[in-house]
Parts: sequence; structure tokens; C-alpha cells
Amino acid sequence: MEEKVILAAIDEMHIHSLRFTMDDLTKRLHMSKTSLYKIVGTKDKLIREIINYLMASFEAEEKKIESEKVSAREKVSRFVDEYTRAFKLLGSGTYSELQLNYHSEWLRCETFRREKIDVLLKLIHFGMESGEFRQVNSAVLQHCLILMSSILMDTEFLNENNLTYPQAIEIMRDLIFHGLLKD
Repeated sequence: MEEKVILAAIDEMHIHSLRFTMDDLTKRLHMSKTSLYKIVGTKDKLIREIINYLMASFEAEEKKIESEKVSAREKVSRFVDEYTRAFKLLGSGTYSELQLNYHSEWLRCETFRREKIDVLLKLIHFGMESGEFRQVNSAVLQHCLILMSSILMDTEFLNENNLTYPQAIEIMRDLIFHGLLKD
């Protein structure tokens, strides 16, 4: 699928979430519906391709981060930045819409999100092994990260607390690196 169509659809998702219409997209792309449907087939296929695109982009950045010769703290920090960027689009109410209207795609995102938590744990273990991070119980940490990342995708929670998804992730990052104790 043409990257420009995917990027335009992502722009529409920033505005309308998954409620964007193919008319919205044709206006943005300055093309006819016929031309658009020749490229995308259906909106369902387009949603799948958007998710594929976001996942592939994240994984490309993940490989760069893992291969760089930087501290564990820097790797974890960069990974969280990329995680935030990749899931920011889904943190704006789109995630719950995905769950309701595109359940199989939501399941793919859930699996991907959990896989990325495992990668984050691997980076944290690297920091523990190198002595940069203190030793902690991995099973508890993994469960906490899964639950935290899940609740931060909850639009209702974010709205009730007047937070954006990136702000909530930043708070989570601060808690991971600094805990509750003052220096």
C-alpha cells in the first residue's frame, strides 16, 4: 500500500480517531474515491496496513536502539521515547475504538505491546547485569509494566486525570527511574 496513503490516514486519525471517513482521506490526498479504493481496497485493510506500518517503524527503531553502544539507561530512555511515539496515536481514544470496531487488529496491538514490554525488560536486565540498575524481581516488574502500559491506554483514565498519553508515559518513566524516594 502506498506510504503516502498510510501517512495521510494517520493524519486523519490524529483528527478524527478511527471515525475518519474515506471522504476525509480523499480530500486530504486530493484523489477520487475510486483511485483510493484501488490502492486500499477497504477501510479494514487500510487500518491493518496502518498498524503494520506503525509496528514496522517501531521495530526498525528498536533494532537501532539495541545495537547502539550506549548506556542501559540511554537505551531504556530511547526505547520508551519510541514506545510513546508508536503508541501515541492509539492512546488518543483510538485504542478503545480499535477494540470495539476492529477487534482482531486490537488483539494484534495487544500482543505487540506485550512483546515490546518484554523487549523493555530485556534492556532493563542489560542494565542490571552491567550494574547500572539495581536488581529487582523481574516477574513483578514485568507485571507492573504490562498493567501500567494498559491503564495508560485508557482514554477515560487520561481524561479524568487531565493527562495526555505522552504525559502519562513520562510520569511512568520518572517512576521507573526515580521511584518515590527523594535523593
